[in-house]
Amino acid sequence: MDNIIAPKLKKGDTIGFLSVSGDIKDFSRLEKAKELFEKRGYRVVISDTAKMRKNYLCAQDAIRAKALNDFFADKSINAIVSCRGGYGAIRILDKIDYELIKNNPKIFCGYSDITALQLMIYKKTGLVTYNAPMAYSDFGADIDKYSEESFFDTLTQGIKEMCLDKSQIYYAGAASGILWGGNLSTIQSLCGIDFIPEEKFVFVVEDVNEPVYKIDKMFTQLLNISKFKNNLSGIILGNFSNIDNEKYFNDFMTELAQDLKIPFTSGLQFGHEKQKLTFPIGQKVIFDTNISKILFK
Repeated sequence: MDNIIAPKLKKGDTIGFLSVSGDIKDFSRLEKAKELFEKRGYRVVISDTAKMRKNYLCAQDAIRAKALNDFFADKSINAIVSCRGGYGAIRILDKIDYELIKNNPKIFCGYSDITALQLMIYKKTGLVTYNAPMAYSDFGADIDKYSEESFFDTLTQGIKEMCLDKSQIYYAGAASGILWGGNLSTIQSLCGIDFIPEEKFVFVVEDVNEPVYKIDKMFTQLLNISKFKNNLSGIILGNFSNIDNEKYFNDFMTELAQDLKIPFTSGLQFGHEKQKLTFPIGQKVIFDTNISKILFK
C-alpha cells in the first residue's frame, strides 16, 4: 500500500480537537489549549463529545465514531488533534469509515489509547498519522516548550531526522521500514484483528505504569504472531514510565535483543512523560544505532 501524507499545517488552518476516548473532566483545559492554538494563528473547533460522558468514556460508541468520521468529512477542518487517551478507541474500530478517511486525508494526532486508531487507520488507508501531544492532556496542562515546538515544527515543516538521546544500544546495526507503533498495552489490545503492516517496520514503543512481567507478556504475545515477527526490522524504546524494576526491565530487553538479533535501542523521547517529540507513524525511515538517529525518507 502506498503511504498517504496529508498536507502540512499552515497559519489560518482549522484544527479540530476530537474527544473520542476517555471523558473530559475539566473543559477549561480545552479552552486553554484552544487559546494557545489561536495565538499561533489557527482556528479551533471542539467536538461535541468533549462535553458528553458515559461512565469512563466521553460518549456512546456510535457517537464517538460519528465524531471522528464527521471531522474527517468536514472540508473546513485541516487537522485533527485528539483531546486525550484513556480507553475506548478499540470499541469503535468497526464503526470507522476508512474509505472516507482515505479520500479525505488530513493530519491526525495523538498517543496512548489513540494508538489503536492510528494503527488501524494506517492499515486500512495508508494514511500517515502523528504520535503527538494532545489537546487536553498536554496543551491544556502547561505543555513544555520542547514538546510544543516539536509539534508545530513537525506539522508545519516536516521532519528529516530524530536523535536518540542517552540511548542504550541492546543490539547494534541499521534497519529500514516504516516507523510504526505507539503504546504497548494498546497495541496488545488489537491482537485478534488484522492490524499488522504488510511491509517491514521499525517498532517504536512506550508504556506507563506496567510491571516488567506484563511488558514481557505483551512483547511475547506480539512476537508469537508470525507476521509481526517476520516484518519486524528494528526496535526503538520510548519512555517506559513508572516500571517496578529497572534491572528486570533491562535484563528482559537485553535477552530479547540477543534472541531477535535486530537493531534495538532505547532513547526516543516519547510516551507519557511531559516532554515528547512529534513524529509520523507510517513514514519510511532508516534507523542506525551507530549514529543514534532515525532518518526519514
